Amino acid sequence: MPASVAPSALVALLGNAWRRPGAAADGLADALRELVVDGRVATRTRVPSERALAPELGVSRGTVSRAYDALRADGHLASARGAGSWLTLPGDAAAPAAMPAPHELQPRRMVDLSCAALPAPDALLADAAVRAARAVHRHTGGDGYTATGLPELREAVAARLTARGVATRADELIVTSGAQHALHLLLSVLCAPGDRVLVDAPAYPRTLSAIRRARIRAVPVPLTDTGWDEDGWTAALASAGPRLAVVVPDFHNPTGLTMAAAQRSVLAEECACAGTILVADETLTELRLDGPAVPPPLAAHDPGAAVVTIGSMSKAAWGGLRLGWIRAAPSLVHELAVARADLDMASPVLDQLVAVELLSEWEQVLAVSRARLRERRDVLLAALAEHAPEWEVRRPHGGMSAWVRMPAPVATRLAAEAARERLLVTPGPAFSVDGTFERHLRLPYTAAPAQLEDAVRTLASLAARLDPTEAARPDLGTTLAF
Repeated sequence: MPASVAPSALVALLGNAWRRPGAAADGLADALRELVVDGRVATRTRVPSERALAPELGVSRGTVSRAYDALRADGHLASARGAGSWLTLPGDAAAPAAMPAPHELQPRRMVDLSCAALPAPDALLADAAVRAARAVHRHTGGDGYTATGLPELREAVAARLTARGVATRADELIVTSGAQHALHLLLSVLCAPGDRVLVDAPAYPRTLSAIRRARIRAVPVPLTDTGWDEDGWTAALASAGPRLAVVVPDFHNPTGLTMAAAQRSVLAEECACAGTILVADETLTELRLDGPAVPPPLAAHDPGAAVVTIGSMSKAAWGGLRLGWIRAAPSLVHELAVARADLDMASPVLDQLVAVELLSEWEQVLAVSRARLRERRDVLLAALAEHAPEWEVRRPHGGMSAWVRMPAPVATRLAAEAARERLLVTPGPAFSVDGTFERHLRLPYTAAPAQLEDAVRTLASLAARLDPTEAARPDLGTTLAF
């Protein structure tokens, strides 16, 4: 059955930033459009009726009706008698009553820059899969459930982390089904509804959605143009009393910033003193393209089990390899293994064996990914310089995306206009707790070079037509002075 979103849940997702004096319907339409464009609500999700949503929002039914009409007009809402209304993208408005037959499916030709992920390193992955298939017989005599992960994979990850500067044993690791699964698992074990969690501002949208799903409150700590504000973190730890803090210290998504060694030491010590567990998301750490060397991991500054590390194969190798890990104290690893039994029991054995094989030639895997990213980053930056010279962007030294600042706060409307042109981009407010960063776009450089150049040309052309005086909301997220 197609998914539906309850009125109260939709109100929580919308927040209050859409409310504009004298233009509530336009603000509501923009906010709903943003939810589907940036992926916070899946396409073909049924929305509440006008009659049900209006009282939840505290507006008239006519306001909701005008917002829905605007979305239907630009292809972001479709309706059918007896089936209700559902959010969609232009060109994908088929009724969700049933999935189409395979012969009815047509290529969408949508360029998706809302996702930062590379194609697989074909030859290396294929060879690793063949070797893994030959090795799987060693495990078929058992039940296949290894809650903490295959010993050989934990040993391989431990060796890699040790080589990077943080001594690690296999019993300090649990294998997960990707970094996102790792974060959900940590939140479920370490937090209770109502707890506070410090996050970077801007922050990765999936981190924010995981926190919302756990009914936890995200407390943003703004980044500056030089990185993590030590005084800001000290103040936030004192005032919020957070249970956890989540940071992306290396090639931060979306800004590309890397935390300095001195900042790592201060944050680790401050969190330990406050009794706050510091979660370091290292999914992008090994994607350094040039520039200064990456400092030792945050966990190397750990004064006593205060830092938990999340890692993943998905960015450096391939998104289709859904494997990640958590590095933590053995006692916490045991708690996580017990808790995951309610979710997925264990990660697939064959996938873990593929990961073992890839880690045995990890430098070659990284070389392929880094070469692709260097070329595509340079193409993106050159296209921005040519087609949008007034847009500000810091040259990323690693990671997968650039954080672009535009002259006017039009990101949400630009993303909506781009979707009509079959180009998906994520506007700045998706990276915000409170709807800020309307001057910003995240532009991954993971698509093919020709697609990146065409995308920038399209975005620059669309932005030039937008009236900045009709911006969706004021841009309060201007701490990053790029």
